[in-house]
Amino acid sequence: MTVGYDHVREWDADALDTSATNLRGRRDKLIGLQDELDDARKLPDWHGAAGEGARSSLGSTRNNAEILIAELSAVERALQDASDDVTALNTRVANNDSLASTYQFGIAADGAIVDNKPADPPPRSRTEAEDRAEDRRHRDTIRKQLEQETKAILTTANNIDATLARVMRLAQDRKISDYGATTLAGARKGGEIDAQVVEMEQSLRDAGLLTGPPASGHYREWLENAVRRGVSIDTIKKMITEHHITPEDFKVLDGMEEIREDEDGDGTFKSYFLMPTNISGDDAAKAVRMTYIMNAGTDYGTEGEKTDFAPTPYGSEELRRITERQKKNSWSYNEDVGFVHDNGGRLVTTPNGMMMGLGGNLIQDQFSQRGGTTWGDTFMLNIDDPKDPAQTLRDVAGSGHAWYEGDNGPYQGNLDTDRLLHHEERHSQQWAREGYTGFLASYAWEQITGGNETEEDAGLSDGGY
Repeated sequence: MTVGYDHVREWDADALDTSATNLRGRRDKLIGLQDELDDARKLPDWHGAAGEGARSSLGSTRNNAEILIAELSAVERALQDASDDVTALNTRVANNDSLASTYQFGIAADGAIVDNKPADPPPRSRTEAEDRAEDRRHRDTIRKQLEQETKAILTTANNIDATLARVMRLAQDRKISDYGATTLAGARKGGEIDAQVVEMEQSLRDAGLLTGPPASGHYREWLENAVRRGVSIDTIKKMITEHHITPEDFKVLDGMEEIREDEDGDGTFKSYFLMPTNISGDDAAKAVRMTYIMNAGTDYGTEGEKTDFAPTPYGSEELRRITERQKKNSWSYNEDVGFVHDNGGRLVTTPNGMMMGLGGNLIQDQFSQRGGTTWGDTFMLNIDDPKDPAQTLRDVAGSGHAWYEGDNGPYQGNLDTDRLLHHEERHSQQWAREGYTGFLASYAWEQITGGNETEEDAGLSDGGY
């Protein structure tokens, strides 16, 4: 049902806030049962089939409690957001109605502007006629202002209603996720994420930036990551508008294996994608861009560690820079993707908008030295000829740390991958800035003269120097 103007006049933000508060209190009581549920499952003195059955039953109860808490959290968050939005909307309605009354207009239930001003008597002079004409022009301006604001109020009201209804429906259909939570408190966070994703998706639809069925797949994963990392809806809208991003664009990642990394275990993970060996250069370039977009952040400099540079904000400007760098390093995709795969290596896309690879035959080995070497948009780790390069890449990407070649095979180091990839991406910028021949010439000159400008520009400590 479409929300009418009279409906909005009757909306009660305090009632929504009270409902949210009551729901929050009941949810928090359930979360407080965490220790009791965990202790009950132990049953240390009860052995045999009956004991195992009881433990299994209590485990199911715990899982059901996690889902219930996620659902309660989603609805509570949606109610609280609706209360805040209705409070702001009530002020707009009051101001709109006051303006209408001042100029003898009324606003009907359907939002139509009604002129309640009595007809003027015939003017008694030319001056009076001119004054009345000016008044009519001013009232026409006010009428247009009322029409625009009333339309905007109804659009906002229907957005609030649709968002709340969507969350309620998801909860009713048992489609709110706890995102694999292992605690009741973790389940609460999962429910809140779902509610915020619904609100973000509705905002995109209202702006005409998203159509069709509910967000799913990697597009929805993008919105979830944006919520987790605190990326604003305005940033998402700007990226969609300036780079024409659609759900269709994310399909380039479909069928690729997603490798997730959550080193600190806070539930905010980064994703890498293992590219198939027959991927084209164009698809590889697009997959790299979409991986940057989908991750909604790289975590460089956000975890309290010391870095060589300040973090670059996630958003449209950084995506544009990555895209332009890709064009200048196009040979990395058109030639090197096939070269790496043809020589037994494997490649993954990375959260910071470049490729990372390892493995290969003796020919491929020559292109990765020390801890690894960046060629254009490709960072090749110096891990030569592993038995299963794809599995080694899974290990590397999933660990959150740099890996190196040792006497007994690959091993994990202490350097954060976020910092290493930032260092290597700056090398990619150098390739793009200087060109293929120019970069090789300047790097060779440094080797001859003992300079180290290339590494210094990329950040020495970020690169593990």
